[in-house]
Amino acid sequence: MKKASIAGAQAQKHVSRATLIQRASNYFVIPNQIEMTSAGVLFVLLVAVKILNIFHQSFDRDEPQHLHVIWQWVRGFVQYRDFFDLHMPLFHIVFAPVAALIGERATILYWMRFAIFPLYFVVLWCAYQIAQELFSRRVGVWTVLAVAAYPGYGTAIDFCTGNLWVALWLLCVVILMRGAIDVRRSLGAGVLMGLCFGVSPKSAVLLLSLGAGAVLTALVVRQRRFCESRTYLSLCVGTFLAMSFAIPAIIVLFFALKGVWPDMRSCVFEFGSLVGPLYKDRLFYLTHPMWAALILTLTLAVIVYIAHWIDRNTADRSVAARRVFILIVSASYILALQIFWPPLSRTYKPVYLLSAALIVGAFVSALDRLLHQKWGILRLFRFLPLPMLVVIAEFFLPLRKHSLFQDRTTNQTGMLRAVLALTEPDDYILDCEGETIFRRRCFRPVLDRLTMKAIQRGIVADTAPQRCIETHTCVVATRLMQRYPPTTREFIQHNYLPIGNKLSVAGAVLERSKADSRHCDFEVVIPATYRIISTNGDVSGSLDGVPLEGLRFLEPGPHSFESSELSGRLILLWAQAVERHFTPSVLRASNEAKERAE
Repeated sequence: MKKASIAGAQAQKHVSRATLIQRASNYFVIPNQIEMTSAGVLFVLLVAVKILNIFHQSFDRDEPQHLHVIWQWVRGFVQYRDFFDLHMPLFHIVFAPVAALIGERATILYWMRFAIFPLYFVVLWCAYQIAQELFSRRVGVWTVLAVAAYPGYGTAIDFCTGNLWVALWLLCVVILMRGAIDVRRSLGAGVLMGLCFGVSPKSAVLLLSLGAGAVLTALVVRQRRFCESRTYLSLCVGTFLAMSFAIPAIIVLFFALKGVWPDMRSCVFEFGSLVGPLYKDRLFYLTHPMWAALILTLTLAVIVYIAHWIDRNTADRSVAARRVFILIVSASYILALQIFWPPLSRTYKPVYLLSAALIVGAFVSALDRLLHQKWGILRLFRFLPLPMLVVIAEFFLPLRKHSLFQDRTTNQTGMLRAVLALTEPDDYILDCEGETIFRRRCFRPVLDRLTMKAIQRGIVADTAPQRCIETHTCVVATRLMQRYPPTTREFIQHNYLPIGNKLSVAGAVLERSKADSRHCDFEVVIPATYRIISTNGDVSGSLDGVPLEGLRFLEPGPHSFESSELSGRLILLWAQAVERHFTPSVLRASNEAKERAE
């Protein structure tokens, strides 16, 4: 009886599982359970890989930079006034409470990736909704899987403004295309577009592409009535635009009331406007104006022709209008970037995600037509879904370069651990883009490609060495050493010593006098408290004629040290690094050579 009851329970469980798969197949209009099961397994696998990437995928340079801005918000500093940043502030304001709860820890980037991870599912939901509106629920399922597996969307787990920006914009598109235009829909879409502007000024391209899509769709799909009257349509458009600009206006007003508007204008708008003059030799419409006009005209003509073809071959007028709208918005966005936008700040992620529904829908529709042919080899794909094979190939493509289980985050986390152990919250650090996160930068500009080019052209002054001296900066991050201007690199090499973890601290190797091996003359540039250490242990003698007793604050200028004995190699090092057991690489190398000799 007991065996029979167990067998009955297992059979019932099997039936319920089969029923669940069947119900899912019916809901998503998927023709067989094999395809439904394959889609479900692939989705779980792709989500698991994304979670694994949170811990193993190397940190993009923007991630610590944004977190550094957030850390300063948490510390009570005001963006633009107290530190430089060329981004709009909404992203940093939203995630500042999360960073405050996590606290200063070397693993904070992992936690912030988890905090932004829900936006990944928001994007997938938007991709499903768009594909469902354009084609079917089945196309929506495969669109979600195609987006999730796409190598170009590997940044989905990165803690950066782009993920919030894209999610907001896709939500805006979903609202606009899921029904007739009315004031409430325009209001919701306008709020989301305004939030996009609160995250990035690049939203101007998104707004222009939406406008081009709306106008050209109205011209192509003439039989479709989009609104009750022109007056009501004008009200809807006005509502959308008003809300799109209201939110960034509120943000600007907030900073203006704080007295920070001049700083915000300088950082976000004036500094950002340097992109055009600095990269005008790479702007296509400036270097090849005739070709730009010709390409723009021909491309728009081809797009309108394709839109007409879609309109003629789609029975449902509402579906035709949506397909044409998404096509024109995607094409307008690409055209604007290619012709009018400098290569430095181009991002194609929005159009990849938006056009995925069109690409997958066309692929699945073409495949369904082929399956109705009498070719024998195509019968196989009735049981083995071809979209599944495409998604798997798309997924395994990037694995040729990087293993899923190779941890590429240790350099960043190791540096953060060293920074927290070496410095105090009030200590200044020289780094390129805020990669040390938890400490204030002594040099105001962020050393990205735009700033580097501006320094080369003499538009921005390289005052990093002077700022290091003025702020008593004793720690330098050398992870992005190539980003520093030549004068700063030379300054670092002469006045700082590497201690590992891509960090260097103020110090120098003392050269003994040829006339007297006990005597050393040296010069200090960074005013700070120093200690003299040796490969042979403790050092005794007199510094500037005064007996040396441990640490000593040294002003900039020449100094001399008289050793009381012929000890090993002498090194002047920032006292705080010595007290916290950080050893310069040159000293470790000497000790290792000495051990090998013994």
